[in-house]
Amino acid sequence: MKKIKYYASVAAALTRQSIQSRLEYPFMLIGHVLANCVQWVVGFATIKFVVDSFGSLGGWGYESLAFLYGMSVLSHGLAVVFFIQTWYMPYCVVEGEYDMFLLRPMGVLFQFLFEDFNLIGITDMIPGLMVFFYGCAKVHLEVNAANIALILFTLAGGTLIRGAVWIFCGSLSFWTKSTANFTDMVGALFERVSMYPLTIYPKWTQALFTFLLPLAWITFYPVKDILEMEGSVIPVPMAVIGLGVGAVMFALSCGLFRIGMRRYESAGS
Repeated sequence: MKKIKYYASVAAALTRQSIQSRLEYPFMLIGHVLANCVQWVVGFATIKFVVDSFGSLGGWGYESLAFLYGMSVLSHGLAVVFFIQTWYMPYCVVEGEYDMFLLRPMGVLFQFLFEDFNLIGITDMIPGLMVFFYGCAKVHLEVNAANIALILFTLAGGTLIRGAVWIFCGSLSFWTKSTANFTDMVGALFERVSMYPLTIYPKWTQALFTFLLPLAWITFYPVKDILEMEGSVIPVPMAVIGLGVGAVMFALSCGLFRIGMRRYESAGS
């Protein structure tokens, strides 16, 4: 318990310091808010245009798509807040940036993740909240303890899955030195799989994103369960399964990072 409190206090101190440094440039933060709002709103408007033009999308109507899209953007924002540092893992490996973490008596990955609390992710969550509440109103979602818990489980699971995949991609740099193209491809997959119904893809693709690369558990299955759509036969809530999937993937990615650190060559002299 004492160790947990110590780590929590260090995380809080690092987060506070990072936020203070970010707030030194308020206009940059405002710019990100405006840019991200435009980006996500345009994306949502595109979905509405498609639905208005061609009807439902994979059996999903406009209302349920709005809820799905909002949940996806929220989990994306949370993942950016806590895990965006993983995008720079290849640079840290090549430049020997992990040296300073190795000198401290704490976990390297823990220090790395909390060194830079990213407020930009919060700017992603602003339009996400707008679309989410709009979607809640459209689907007439009942506000009760069960639904709130399922939504929180979904967001936690989706955030862990995104973070796990980013850590996995970044950890590959211990062997390849560069993972930029692979990380960009995975980012595109996140958008395609989490913002749209999985049913628009072929059966083999649905199986791929359900079992082998379980990105469908970020939003699709949990949201389908929350909205009580047909096809759910598993007695356990999908949001709980999604959280479990996220926890397992996160643990495996952290394990890969620890294995990769054994290959770390430092900056040298």
